[in-house]
Amino acid sequence: MAMTQKKIILTHLQKKGSIDSMSAIVKYGITRLASYICQLKNEGYYIETERKKVKSRQGATTSIAVYKLKNNG
Repeated sequence: MAMTQKKIILTHLQKKGSIDSMSAIVKYGITRLASYICQLKNEGYYIETERKKVKSRQGATTSIAVYKLKNNG
């Protein structure tokens, strides 16, 4: 049985600690990261959202969400 996309995100968070949308797209082909993060939070996982400033392709400064799994205890 194949893993669901939500389970893939959870496994990544448990192994690596954090994920952003570009990583989810490039590594797993998952484009709805925020939706899965919301579902995991509703299931009781403590996931913190950190804003990170990055440069866009056009050179402008923008921010992205980096999701970090915190201890659930």
